[in-house]
Amino acid sequence: MSLTMASLGGDVTLLVDASGSIIDVAYLDAAIQRFGVEDWPGRAWTDTVTGESVDKIRNLIDECAKTGASRTHQVNHPGARGSDLPIEYVLRRIDGFPYLVASGTDLRKFAEVQQQLIQAQFELEREYRRVRESEARYRVIYQRMDAALLVVDGETRRIIDGNAAAGSICGVTLDKMVGDTLVSLVQRDGRERLMEALAESRSLGQSRTLAVSASSDGSAIELRISPYRENGKINYLVSISSQVEEDYPTRSLTADKWGWTEAVPEAQIVIDAKGAIHSVNGRFLDMIHLLSRSLAVGRNVNNWLGASSVDMQVLSNRLRDEGEVRQFLTVVRDDMGASRPVRLSATRIDTGGDPLYSVIVTEQGTREMPAAAKANGVHGATSDFSELIGRVPLKELIRESADVIEKLCIEAALTQTENNRAAAADLLGLSRQSLYLKLKRYGLEDYTGRA
Repeated sequence: MSLTMASLGGDVTLLVDASGSIIDVAYLDAAIQRFGVEDWPGRAWTDTVTGESVDKIRNLIDECAKTGASRTHQVNHPGARGSDLPIEYVLRRIDGFPYLVASGTDLRKFAEVQQQLIQAQFELEREYRRVRESEARYRVIYQRMDAALLVVDGETRRIIDGNAAAGSICGVTLDKMVGDTLVSLVQRDGRERLMEALAESRSLGQSRTLAVSASSDGSAIELRISPYRENGKINYLVSISSQVEEDYPTRSLTADKWGWTEAVPEAQIVIDAKGAIHSVNGRFLDMIHLLSRSLAVGRNVNNWLGASSVDMQVLSNRLRDEGEVRQFLTVVRDDMGASRPVRLSATRIDTGGDPLYSVIVTEQGTREMPAAAKANGVHGATSDFSELIGRVPLKELIRESADVIEKLCIEAALTQTENNRAAAADLLGLSRQSLYLKLKRYGLEDYTGRA
């Protein structure tokens, strides 16, 4: 039997004598040559493999001697650059043929897939650790906050979660509170008003504040009910405060006044009603490429947030009226002159004095960005200008509205005249040169006048 015929049996085929020396070798993939296969003939088979594969070669020979054919064994041939050549061999004895035939399957592709799977597993584990770390960080912040907070199921009105401060104010341990209904925390005379406030907050999507008495000791407490969406359902975040408060300049903050902001995994700033910055965390400094907090604290947030000063004025007004704002679209500008779209989520921080607001800044992905304006800067005819009120100066809105109307008129004139440019110019009261300039401005050079 020739070696050419034997090579049809596998990616690598060896002829081996009874002593375990390689007589000849054949291979299908020329890339295998870099593992020195041309030097194998004349050498002991065990000398061509890595140390941990030597016993496997001996097992192949022993099994073949006993039964005429061995089981499959994977062995590794060393490579010059550190990467091994994994081959799965079967050794057979053929009657009338003086040599043993080792038929090998190249496992490099399987090894690559296996390595990719291992890499994917490492990535998943890293992502899982990151999520767990973020969850633990939020949990620590949540439990250590002086502000008393409860998370309430929007359907059953049962308490899903709460922090230690909530249990302290309500006079109930946290483990007994979780799973119980929110109305059980207040006395009977306030339960109907509480249910009405929950329903109203849910239907309007706005926060509601209610003064009631705690069922545990009759003390006066104030509930602030804020609806939010979670996993396809609407739940409530309920903050609880005692109506007989001590003198606290920063009640809702930890002893380290702004230290907790560094634990927030997003860029965050704390501002007052006028937009003056009281604190920023390191992630926001990274976003705007600012060297230190001292360069931001005390300055107005307009220096970095907002396409214009109108943006932050609208945000401030909504925070004053509603107490919180979500998914507010604007831009962030860094100290290097670049700008990019972001989403803001802001909420009020009750400090006992003038209100402060915590603002989370999240960069928008390209898929989240609204449809871009046309290259000439004009909004499409179907643009909803009402969405731009308060975010774009009135002068710009009027100018863009006029551009849209002018473009529509030109399109209508071309349609009526069946794309006769001279007739369209006369119909619009324009010179031909003026019409051509406007066609170029609005990208209508190729407009045919047909629907």
